[in-house]
Amino acid sequence: MGDGAVNVRAEVHSILASESREAFLLALGHRLGTSTRVVFVEDGEAGSGSLRAARACNEMMIVVWSQLWATRAPETASGYPDAEFLPVLLEKADAGDARPYLRDALESTLLHLRASGAWTRPDEEGTTQQPTPEA
Repeated sequence: MGDGAVNVRAEVHSILASESREAFLLALGHRLGTSTRVVFVEDGEAGSGSLRAARACNEMMIVVWSQLWATRAPETASGYPDAEFLPVLLEKADAGDARPYLRDALESTLLHLRASGAWTRPDEEGTTQQPTPEA
């Protein structure tokens, strides 16, 4: 995932363990859906490479929705262990040369959640500080 990959990975692991897990998965699934549309609309003229990237984005969305379903209904659905979630997404992205789309989806999701106050970055001690309600 290039520069900043360690930070993104740490943030993903942290948010999956937080109360913002569902919001993260919902937003990430949405962003990957938007990426798929971008592939078809803006990059569609590139040929078979764009189809591979769109398929990879679709596969990543399936992983995200499976993870969300398992979060909401663990008795009826199974997802990936949190430690395997990001590696599975990377594997799907690499299968279609879609890593830039995954990175954009992850970064924009994290940015949105931080900007909305739904989640904050882990502090130096590795704990996540949730925003405090305003009086």
